[in-house]
Amino acid sequence: MFSSIRVKLTLWYICVLALIVAAFALITYSSFVNVLHEETDENLTEMAQTLASSIKAEQNDGESRRKSDELIKESLDEFRFRDYQFAVFTNDDRFIASTTEIKLPSDLASIDKEKFGNVSLNNTPFRTHVLPFHLENHNYKLYVFHSLEDEIALDARIRRTFYLIAPLLLLFAGLGGYFLVRESLKPIAAIGDRAKQITAANLHERLPVANAKDEVGNLAIVFNELLDRLDVEFDRQRRFMADASHELRTPLAIIRGESEVALSKNTRSSTDYQESLQVVNDESKRLTKIVEDLFTLARADSGNLKATLDNLYLDELVSDCVRLIRTLADKRKLSIEFHGDETQIKGDEALLRRLFLNLLDNAVKYNIDGGTIKINVGENLLTISNTGDEIPKDQQKAIFERFYRVEKSRTQTTETITSGAGLGLSIAKRIAELHNAILTYSRNENGENIFSITFPR
Repeated sequence: MFSSIRVKLTLWYICVLALIVAAFALITYSSFVNVLHEETDENLTEMAQTLASSIKAEQNDGESRRKSDELIKESLDEFRFRDYQFAVFTNDDRFIASTTEIKLPSDLASIDKEKFGNVSLNNTPFRTHVLPFHLENHNYKLYVFHSLEDEIALDARIRRTFYLIAPLLLLFAGLGGYFLVRESLKPIAAIGDRAKQITAANLHERLPVANAKDEVGNLAIVFNELLDRLDVEFDRQRRFMADASHELRTPLAIIRGESEVALSKNTRSSTDYQESLQVVNDESKRLTKIVEDLFTLARADSGNLKATLDNLYLDELVSDCVRLIRTLADKRKLSIEFHGDETQIKGDEALLRRLFLNLLDNAVKYNIDGGTIKINVGENLLTISNTGDEIPKDQQKAIFERFYRVEKSRTQTTETITSGAGLGLSIAKRIAELHNAILTYSRNENGENIFSITFPR
């Protein structure tokens, strides 16, 4: 039960509301009590001053001390108010008179210092104020007592009201909070129900977005974007597996066919066996190359293909790769023009060598017999051009995708069609990205296909 977000939010809401209500009630109650006490003390002060002034006004000059005491007693007999009692003592605590027959408390002396205090008269609580006054060369102390029964009764009613209202308020607030949270979480529940229905078979399904402007709607949008990426990636993986199976199936079928022919009972010459073994060897090499390329791409996808950056001379590395590819170019009577300026970059020599060889191999395979390959190395820039047919504009964006090969053209030989798996440019692209370099394709006005690599400065 308590694992539910709805219940947790409701409990948190009730707790926070309870703290707010308690704090508000406490502050309100304290303020009310303080105001009530201040008002009571002001009334006591006013009563004491009024009575003292009345006694002084009735005083006759030259009267005796006894006459002063009698005058005080007479004034107290005439000065009576509901809920108020009065008592007068001399400065040495000799009792003079009072308006009540009740027994006065013995701890009045403690009030003399504070001027205000609480005492009990006949088990009834009173608020007390003492006012010193002077009468005919004698000092007196006037005590005013105000019953606190009404204040205590009012305080009790306030407390009872609070004790009654607070639980009801929290109860209704809790119910309201529960239904409010439930309504607020309905979009999340809908998202959860829809998410349960989405599998690899229906990744095209998307989560509902009730309100794109709130947090839940934004969460649904983020999940939908994630599903978009997963859908694209799953589709890419499906195509990858299909293409990989197709590419691996061809050399395996050739190897199996040649092996079956070589193992047939028909009499065959050594030359026939040699030719079959040569085919098997060539297709095995091709199969090995495809597997190595697939392994490289898999490492790149998983983030395990790392580039160790060292200081390298771009012109020297490219020149070495041109030397390795020259034999293949000579077979097709291709001329190679190389121009390189001294350029230093940071890169992984092994990975860059593979990148350059893939581009040079592509320039040889997809060129016309007797054509030209131009390699130029400038400041942080390498361009490799060939005189092959133009790649159709609708296919140019796809040339760096895995297993992609341009449709058969007049520049492609039988060897080119069967040997390539469409992974060279894809690997070249990933290696370039590892070096924060940009690999692009273009066609110039001279009818040359140009692959350019721009390295970071």
